[in-house]
Amino acid sequence: MTSVLFIHGTGVRAPGYAEALRAVRAGLAEVRADVTVAECDWGSALGSYLRADGASIPGYVPDKPVEGPLPQDEERARWALLYVDPDAELNLFALAGQQAAAPFRPGALPAGRQLWAWTEELAAAPAVRDAWRAADLGARPDGDVAALLTSETFRRACDAADGAGAAGLARLTGRSLAARALAGHPGGPGAVPPAGRDAMVAAVVDQLGGEERGLADGLGRALGASARLLERAGGSRFVVGRRSRISERSLGFAGDILSYLVRGEAVRAYVADLARRLPPPVVLLGHSLGGIVAFDLLAGEPGTAPDVAQLVTVGSQAPVLYELDALPSRPYGTGLPAAFPRWLNIYDRRDLLSFVGAEVFGQRVRDVEVDNGQPVSAAHSAYWTNRHLYEVLAQELPG
Repeated sequence: MTSVLFIHGTGVRAPGYAEALRAVRAGLAEVRADVTVAECDWGSALGSYLRADGASIPGYVPDKPVEGPLPQDEERARWALLYVDPDAELNLFALAGQQAAAPFRPGALPAGRQLWAWTEELAAAPAVRDAWRAADLGARPDGDVAALLTSETFRRACDAADGAGAAGLARLTGRSLAARALAGHPGGPGAVPPAGRDAMVAAVVDQLGGEERGLADGLGRALGASARLLERAGGSRFVVGRRSRISERSLGFAGDILSYLVRGEAVRAYVADLARRLPPPVVLLGHSLGGIVAFDLLAGEPGTAPDVAQLVTVGSQAPVLYELDALPSRPYGTGLPAAFPRWLNIYDRRDLLSFVGAEVFGQRVRDVEVDNGQPVSAAHSAYWTNRHLYEVLAQELPG
């Protein structure tokens, strides 16, 4: 009978480990009835936790009700969206403008063409230069204006304004231009206070003929919905209000890594003790940080590792940590010890926490790609429901 010791990754605790263990046992039972899977819940025994019940986290109260969004939070979320995509509001304006129509005025220059012409003069406007200088962005926003004028989205927004009127477009142009500038600030967008950012927008709006009301009212409501979606992915008040819950998850993840780096020998000794109790041949199956623990145990001081026939890492960072010269057990360039067992490294290209080993350790590592069928956000934790992984293990595990 082959013995597999299943070593979990960061932030895993009971009952989460128990669920993963059941999945691994069931998956292997279908393809290799001769394999037994042993438990190694090192996180519950030696993982990190808040020893002072969260006293270091501002406002930490487990399961505290979350307050609803306030108007200023929506504005913050819209700016967060703009820092990622300065054209976001202009794009929505262009789409909304296609559904409206402005009255025809003989002899008048179409609104979008007028705004475009004014935009070409922005970099030379004294008020705009002063606003950029006050934000520590230089005296002339030439590059920012040039980037805006080459934006296909801005062109479409101006075309939409020709048909629907330029209501709100001056402000959206100012916000887009400010977002472009702030995203490139050496200190990041947050280095400029909101008052300075708003002064930049106001200077642009004035130069573009001021504001009209109309289309922008409904547009603002639509943008609010879009911004709230971004906020749910990491916006300010959403994160602050949920800090207790987010801290519990993120600190469990990062805390295990930090704890292992400081006191990794205790975790390795725990794994080694369990492995020595198993009937041979013994396989160490490590996911994420669990794979690093297993690697360090097997690559450490001679005579300290248990008798292991094979190492299997799944979603492992060991190869990249070795390339970064950040593995506790092996300085970069030393390669694998002569007594290192067979190593099977399983990865998914959509799992951004998985890496390949053959290119840095040589052909003693066998890299096998699987597809967990999940997006990037879920791929790292989806291996245990992937039948292909068990089919690979059925072929690769010793008999």
